[in-house]
Amino acid sequence: MPIDDYSFLGKDIKQYENKLVIKYKEVFDFYEELNIFLHKIKFKIDVKNDDFQRGTIIGLFCKSLTTFQAIYILFKHYLCNNAEELCRILFEEMVNIGCCSLGEDEAKRYLSLQLVNKFEIMERVNKDKNKEYFPKNYSITFFKEKSYDDQKKEIIEKLKSYGVEGAFNKKGKPKDMSLRERIEKINSRTIMHDYLTFYRIVSAGVHSSPDILERYLIFHKGGLLKEIRWGPGAENNEIIPLFVAIHFMIIISEYLSNYFEIPEKKDIEHFFEKMKQLGKKYNYFLEEI
Repeated sequence: MPIDDYSFLGKDIKQYENKLVIKYKEVFDFYEELNIFLHKIKFKIDVKNDDFQRGTIIGLFCKSLTTFQAIYILFKHYLCNNAEELCRILFEEMVNIGCCSLGEDEAKRYLSLQLVNKFEIMERVNKDKNKEYFPKNYSITFFKEKSYDDQKKEIIEKLKSYGVEGAFNKKGKPKDMSLRERIEKINSRTIMHDYLTFYRIVSAGVHSSPDILERYLIFHKGGLLKEIRWGPGAENNEIIPLFVAIHFMIIISEYLSNYFEIPEKKDIEHFFEKMKQLGKKYNYFLEEI
């Protein structure tokens, strides 16, 4: 199964994976240690029959754990670029946890985004100018069980029941809440720093922006195409995405500790100090939480 024919799905990918394991063994070991610790946390926090805010936070935490593991699995199997792009998702999960932990109103505002999204989809399906892009009679089928007016009324009434600020615009329509707005509510220099720098960088890969093509296309000085890179040769195998993911999960742990008093601060400090020590060795370190 030569790499040229099978790429990441063939047996030859093992040689690349083995190089990563040898090169970054201590970082992989630390990642696994933190992952085990985080999974123990979810069983210590009891949210049965509890309020929606606590339930929302722990739900987001479980989702972030899945993303955290996916980053590790992808990177370790040499799909390093995809691992980096998943850090964008983990960042948003971290922001949402931080936002929901601020109070009941913030948690309700976060939950309201589901209704806002539903409203926007409904509006698009209902607009005459969009109907040419849908299959014939799609809008009729979409509103078969419940009419457009009934759905709209239901969403608006539900949003009003939340009783939170900013849920409607000046025209009385459901209003989205941008990621930046959520970050500003959290008021964290570290998170805003990541949003203005790292988040923007990884978004280039998520959106397939032109600058990401530098990984795959090599040009002569005159601008003519010299070489096409693909597979393992196009992967950025620097360890930074794993450190970023670790850092985000430690920040998430801090939010959990502040809200649930689990995990203990001493445990968070242990992982943060260990991240700092390893980070310096691999040229990764951001300011303290």
